[in-house]
Amino acid sequence: MEKQDVNSQRGEIEFRRRLSQQQLGGEKFFDDELDKVAAESVLKGRMETTQTNMTRLRESGIPLSPYLEIGAERGQRSLVMENEIGARGAAADISFDMLRSCEYYKEAFGKSRMPLRLCCDANNLPIRSNSLPYVFCYETLHHFPEPTPILAEIYRVMSPGGYFSFEEEPYRRVLRGNLYQVKAHSEQVRKRNFLRKALDRLFATHEMNEVKFGVIENHDISTSEWKRSLAIFDGKEAWLRPLNRESLRSALFKPASRMKYFVAYLMGGTISGMCRKEQNGKAGSGSAVSAIEDAMICPGCRLAGAEHSLAQDSSGFTCAACSKHYPIVGGVAFLFEYGKFEELYPDVFSSVLKEQR
Repeated sequence: MEKQDVNSQRGEIEFRRRLSQQQLGGEKFFDDELDKVAAESVLKGRMETTQTNMTRLRESGIPLSPYLEIGAERGQRSLVMENEIGARGAAADISFDMLRSCEYYKEAFGKSRMPLRLCCDANNLPIRSNSLPYVFCYETLHHFPEPTPILAEIYRVMSPGGYFSFEEEPYRRVLRGNLYQVKAHSEQVRKRNFLRKALDRLFATHEMNEVKFGVIENHDISTSEWKRSLAIFDGKEAWLRPLNRESLRSALFKPASRMKYFVAYLMGGTISGMCRKEQNGKAGSGSAVSAIEDAMICPGCRLAGAEHSLAQDSSGFTCAACSKHYPIVGGVAFLFEYGKFEELYPDVFSSVLKEQR
């Protein structure tokens, strides 16, 4: 299984640092990215969608707390979880700048509660095995060479009987042309009508600023690969939305209509799903925790095969077993294994932790 390498991770950090500075600090790095006002408008819509989705899950009896959001970016969806849904959990992302901006959006959208923010590596989550009843992500899994390693890590931290949901991930379009280029995030492209967007999807290649930084944009995950990656879960449902249209939706597993599935397979679009971890012996030992802090473990010890708890104080988290300290900076907890910490955030590592090595 191919994992995201350190160069791609550095690219994620640098691109999102610049994007955050542009949208909150007024600097100009990209001509075709959303400005501050447009970004808030888009985030507001995403938060409303998240509230609708999570309310439906809560009403269906799925436990939503404590939760973990993977690839949380600005934490906008975790803000909904904390304030509108009443859940308590953690927003995890590799970008410190994005996570730090959650404080601004909390004020901008009039929220009172914040999620626990974890700057960490999704390949080595600082979360105890079999501990969380709910994990979710939006538009995240395609930022890895393949989704299988991340899904395996998600399965590990889910408690027996726990759930994982994902939304708005791309899958490969079989019918495609490369007749012209469009800038994927430009205001002009974003406001095009459905017909023009459909033509762009079929005949255009999409230029993305993040790719220039080495960020992975894997839009070529086939339906077969999605099936293989999701096979780790004991129960699963997934839906294909060709051209992102709900009216054309087809099930990935056991589709009711072969014609709809064939259309979805050809046209490409987005995939979403709900997955479950059984409560039998296959799930492994452990049970759901009552608070997200109880699920946190030392990422260094975890990489070495052990799961040791962390003690928290005002400066951060400390492992009682190995004595490594993981600082909280700007309200964000850095929870990388020390080698990866030094590679990705050398300035923070050097100024806060170098003397402890």
